[in-house]
Amino acid sequence: MERLQERLNEVRDQAKWLFQQGRLRESLAAHDEALTLAPNAVVIHLSAARVAHALELQELSLQHFEAAARLDPRCYQALEGARRICAGAGLAERAAHHAALANDLVPSAESLVSMKLLVPSIPPSLEAIGEIRARYAQGIAQLLESPPQLPAPGGALGVAGFFLAYHGENDRDLQMAAAQLFLRVIPSLAFTAPHCAGHGARGRRTGRIRIGFISRFFAAHSIFSTSIGLIEKLPRDSFEVIALRITPSRDDAATARVRAAADRTVELEADFFRAREQISQLALDILFYQDIGMEPISYFLAFARLAPVQCVSFGHPNTTGIPTMDYFISNDLFEPPGAQAHYSEELVLLHDLPTLAYYHEPEIPTEPATHESFGLPAAATLYVCPQTLFKLHPEFDGILRGILERDPRGLVILIAGQFQEFTHRLRERFERTLGKVRQRVVFVPFMSFERYMQLLQLAAVVLDTLHFNGMNSSLQAFSVGAPVVTLPGRYQRGRHTQAMYRKMGIPECIAKDAADYIDIAVRIGTDPDQARRVRERILAAKHVLFEDARVIDEFAGFFTEAFGRDG
Repeated sequence: MERLQERLNEVRDQAKWLFQQGRLRESLAAHDEALTLAPNAVVIHLSAARVAHALELQELSLQHFEAAARLDPRCYQALEGARRICAGAGLAERAAHHAALANDLVPSAESLVSMKLLVPSIPPSLEAIGEIRARYAQGIAQLLESPPQLPAPGGALGVAGFFLAYHGENDRDLQMAAAQLFLRVIPSLAFTAPHCAGHGARGRRTGRIRIGFISRFFAAHSIFSTSIGLIEKLPRDSFEVIALRITPSRDDAATARVRAAADRTVELEADFFRAREQISQLALDILFYQDIGMEPISYFLAFARLAPVQCVSFGHPNTTGIPTMDYFISNDLFEPPGAQAHYSEELVLLHDLPTLAYYHEPEIPTEPATHESFGLPAAATLYVCPQTLFKLHPEFDGILRGILERDPRGLVILIAGQFQEFTHRLRERFERTLGKVRQRVVFVPFMSFERYMQLLQLAAVVLDTLHFNGMNSSLQAFSVGAPVVTLPGRYQRGRHTQAMYRKMGIPECIAKDAADYIDIAVRIGTDPDQARRVRERILAAKHVLFEDARVIDEFAGFFTEAFGRDG
């Protein structure tokens, strides 16, 4: 027993040291070893949960928090950790359960605000979306009547609005109302960096425009894929480029590439106010948020005036509602008429671009997979929808049903969700909406990028989701010649793929309505000649999507103009 305790202490010390060194995966492995020695140790589960969270392994983090809560039902840290993850992931019922238990132990104003603004990730029906949005608006109104006071942002605050973007509605008013609420609840969010006093050019440095790119996701992530080209290629005779990494976060080969590309990389401290001060001291001219709304730190940092010019783009393609966010950078091929009404920011339209990323064509697997290697029948027609599951709007269910009813050999292939509950909730919805054909919806496990690309190679048709299209996934599909069927929506986030097709000169896969979507998908899926023709045209034209220098020119032109306009 004494030797066991000695070994446990050694492993725990090692896990702590590895975490301090930023070697998160090794630290997590050491925690696993510690739990084999002491499976009922609450403190080890709590520590493992924090490491998994830093690695963006939220399901694993939640498992550890919930295990700790089962072992000690009065462990506030475990209950609050589980609540925060569930609230941020839109796991509404579990979030409410953990919140009730945590608040019995320690009443929390932060928890009250978070639960009032809770938005489920997988809506069970179209009608439920209206109810969810009404509850969200009502929650904001109730909190504004008597706003609690918080000294700092924390927990899952600031990310509830993330799931609003997938409803297919105009979120401008709700986002602005939420921002107004947070400024009332957390007055310390209002901050102006000294060099921005007067919000003009007086006293500015001379020389290159100093621009900061900020994100937690400068790692193997879709944000990295759409950001790295701009960070690498902005002309250094005009711009000094600083990468701002929100931590804790994954640090991998993609992160190393960001460090190599930027003139300087700043690791922001985990404490919100210290991170804000770090940015303030840089005296940036332009602060470009790669994504706002995907995690809380960047969202709340955006309430401060940290640069004379502050902008955001399509990393999370929705308006922020934040009054200090000056510009939303979009593209004239994305936006419908009257699009300014969708944004609280001034809408900036870059010109004639198929995508707003200088996007490097992904590496294509040299060893193609087979249906059998994925456990799928060789004769099946694979209609692959590679999107995260919360993108599947209830209106999309009718399209899936129509495709499967028209093609008896068809299988709809979905990738299992980051949380098991995502998959479970979607299966429950399909029970009601798809009828018997629900048996031909197959969820495949999350996979490596190479394996994912092999799945796209096998796809007869790639199905683009309604209201919130693919960006990375469409570009990845086109890189292997896979036909993507898309139906443009009313808002920019549902119009990305059609812009790519327009630049490629291939309009046939852009549907006019849901019935046309089904017709196009089934025609390509069941007619080998049609499929071959479309694939050949995509492969011949796909070069216009990748490594387009005009993207850099358009962004550089906007940055220069905005910097001069502010002066």
